Amino acid sequence: MATHIALWNLSSAFGRCREAPHPITDIQALIRANDDLPPLPEITRRLLHFRDDPNANATGLAEIIELDPLLAGQMLRWANSAYYGLRQPTENVRDAIVRALGFNVALALALALAALRPLETPNQGPIGRDRLWRHGLQCGVLMRELAAGLPDDRRPPPGVIQLAGLTQNIGYLLLGHLLPDSFHLLSRLIERNATLTLPALDRLALDVEHGQLGQWLFEVWDMPPALQAVVRHHHNPGYEGEHATLVLLTALADSLLHDTQRGLGAPPIEPHTRERLRERLGLDAEACALALERMRTPEDEE
Repeated sequence: MATHIALWNLSSAFGRCREAPHPITDIQALIRANDDLPPLPEITRRLLHFRDDPNANATGLAEIIELDPLLAGQMLRWANSAYYGLRQPTENVRDAIVRALGFNVALALALALAALRPLETPNQGPIGRDRLWRHGLQCGVLMRELAAGLPDDRRPPPGVIQLAGLTQNIGYLLLGHLLPDSFHLLSRLIERNATLTLPALDRLALDVEHGQLGQWLFEVWDMPPALQAVVRHHHNPGYEGEHATLVLLTALADSLLHDTQRGLGAPPIEPHTRERLRERLGLDAEACALALERMRTPEDEE
């Protein structure tokens, strides 16, 4: 019955949509066409190169961030938020990194902000730009809380966890940038069919999942393999690849957030598969509940 409702809404929505449905091959070609896709920002390239430098430190990171006034301003805003509780507000980026954000989290935030900025995505509905950013920030924090319960040899680095959470849904941002009418169509479907999963709704509207869109973009941008794996497979609880722990942490955090006010309006996975995710990660229901209780973000405090 739910699928019939979704299909009816899809047919109705297409009647008001100026764009015809795009075949998968057309969408992939559009992503790979340099005239339509913004290049990876230079500051993102610098940050990725800097991340691999064994001598990377807070001073060097601050110097790169300060090349972008908007990025620097965002870092200071977070560092001075109530979440970090600084007695004396910080006025420079290096101080913000050392006293509040921490090197790994600051690098992840800077990378995500710089990479996502060129994508001009509508800011309305369940997958609007600000909602996706807030969801990604919250997901990254929850993933770090969940990862605290993993053995040291299985725990991904904190910065990688935060960056994976922040960029997991870049496929939706790309869709809004390249095909805004299709983006609005999908947004309406999510609002009206909250019992279907996000991947199922993606396929109904686009015949392709947003994870695939994100992977195509990250391939063009030559982003790290771990991030490509998360973007492509974070709705796949059966993923068995090299970066399985990071992928499964993302999937579990997404599922847990759906039960709060922090979700995107439709379940990211089938509800009965959450237990399977927990078992694969070695986390019980109590550990997940405690992680949700401990989870706070700077934006929650504003």
